[in-house]
Amino acid sequence: MIEEMLKSGNHPSKILTTEKWLDKNEDLYQKIDQSLINVVSEEVLASAVSTKNPDGVAALVEISSIPNFDFNNIEDDFILVLDRIQDPGNMGNLFRTALAAGVSKILLAGGAHPLGQKVLRASSGSVFHLPFKRFDGGEEEIINSLLSSLDQFSKNGFQIISTSSHNKNLYKSQKPYWEIDWSKPTALILGNEGNGIHKRIQEAFNETITIPHSELVESLNVACVAVPLLLERKRVTYTSTSRIQK
Repeated sequence: MIEEMLKSGNHPSKILTTEKWLDKNEDLYQKIDQSLINVVSEEVLASAVSTKNPDGVAALVEISSIPNFDFNNIEDDFILVLDRIQDPGNMGNLFRTALAAGVSKILLAGGAHPLGQKVLRASSGSVFHLPFKRFDGGEEEIINSLLSSLDQFSKNGFQIISTSSHNKNLYKSQKPYWEIDWSKPTALILGNEGNGIHKRIQEAFNETITIPHSELVESLNVACVAVPLLLERKRVTYTSTSRIQK
């Protein structure tokens, strides 16, 4: 995570480390402002962090180091919307996949906090690269805030895409994910692990995509679903570029 933070152009405000860690990570050590490093014993480090088995280093990071979410950035054209994702492992994996897919920023309707220790670890530091905005409060307040933001993005030319299990919401028209135009500015919504996307959000936007799969499986894990959906945009971009070059 420290390495990812350095890649983002920021530095921790302080680092606690053991001699053993420094000996094993000479290359990374050389990239860090050495005035920030405090060498401590393994016992002192263990008492300073919540991790059961720390690997020899811990960093203090200012909240201001996290990328700023700007609603008005006209260069953003791919937004991931996460509706009440509860599991920290899922949240961290979603951030990592989003970074790999070139997502511009992430909107969060409550759920696990991206700055929680488990999310940070699961994201492998991807949180330091992706601007995010998390709506807090009661469920109604959160959904109202999210709907207001999505409505604004829609007015700015974004297509708002909901996702659904292939075997659910049969009353609503669905498309396989490869049938939409991924070249357009897009806000892709992924829903809560147990309940999916909130009913009010589904009703507000008509475009719904799915990943066709066997009826023996009711639904797929949200972090697994994100991989083909988010990377499809990359695939479309590469394919279009390849055709132009030919």
